[in-house]
Amino acid sequence: MASSPITDDLRLPAEIDASALPDVPERPPERILLTGATGFLGGFLLADLLDATRARIRCLVRGESVAQARERLADQLRDRELPVRLMSRVDIVLGSLAKPRFGLTDEEFTDLSRDIDAIYHCGAWVNLLASYPILRGCNVSGTREILRLATRTRRIPVHHVSTMGVIGADPVAGTGVSGYCATKWVAERLVARAGDRGTPTTVHRPGVILADSRTGLVGRSDWFVHLTTASIRAGCAPDHPGLLPVGTVDFTSRAIVDLSLSRSARGQVFHVIDPEPLPFRSYFQGFADAGVDLPLVPFDTWLERLRDAGDAVPRSTLRLAGETLRQMMPAPGRDTAGHTAAATHRAPPALDTAYFRRMLTFLDREVTLPAR
Repeated sequence: MASSPITDDLRLPAEIDASALPDVPERPPERILLTGATGFLGGFLLADLLDATRARIRCLVRGESVAQARERLADQLRDRELPVRLMSRVDIVLGSLAKPRFGLTDEEFTDLSRDIDAIYHCGAWVNLLASYPILRGCNVSGTREILRLATRTRRIPVHHVSTMGVIGADPVAGTGVSGYCATKWVAERLVARAGDRGTPTTVHRPGVILADSRTGLVGRSDWFVHLTTASIRAGCAPDHPGLLPVGTVDFTSRAIVDLSLSRSARGQVFHVIDPEPLPFRSYFQGFADAGVDLPLVPFDTWLERLRDAGDAVPRSTLRLAGETLRQMMPAPGRDTAGHTAAATHRAPPALDTAYFRRMLTFLDREVTLPAR
């Protein structure tokens, strides 16, 4: 019987083995490789790593030139209202997770491994509608190349950013799981296998990542933001019984950084979310309390009103509404593997009316919501 692409991807090459390698020096990291820094969470990680450490940060970025890539990263700091002078501690590694050795030469790849003493792997292609074969190059092969780098010359710690969406997923068994969650499930298992072979690994699982608690900044391409703005435009929200594992992006990022700097976190899996899941109804009630006319309606009625909104609601958003929200991301119970980051971290920010007003102010500026 032929093996499937997923079972083939679960095999970690024998050469990715840190058991006989020397450790990096036991000290706060001085040189860090960060992937995904041009993304929403990755941009916050870049800012928080610059704030919490004195390290130089090497960012793996796709781009036509180093100058273009640096400007994209500088935009991330501007979005977060941080001084762009912090870019003096940022170096660019032009490359792609989807390519062997990120597209670097063998010598460049080896030199990169010698030059860093910690890896924060946040890069991924987040697309809840794409299939496993489309996403595997970046999300699975990219993670394999990160682990290859981590075992090329020394035993380099890897801080792997996953997702709560892997809980309950088993793409090998054929359970209904998105291509994205399947790739992240496989990537986590590759990280675990590398850990069994001596690589110091920590896994961080964010849930639904909400707006920055201080500024209201949201991920402009985030699927949940699209559903939010679509609901506001349609003038209603779904009366859905689901629970959302959530965390504001600033809380999520700082928790990952704080945990990563603790040696006791190595080898563990953390759920980087608020300790209490957010009822789906309460999320939309937050916007209603902030001044949006957003009555709860039956789920199918909500879908129909999104369709009636026509061009104001992208077709991809409708597919997400129909497919993703019917399944809903799982809220972790006490029996799930992993520690909730909030138990060892500062308290998460309050999702009060003022928070939703800040988010609305940002959304009004970015996407022009209906007048209220």
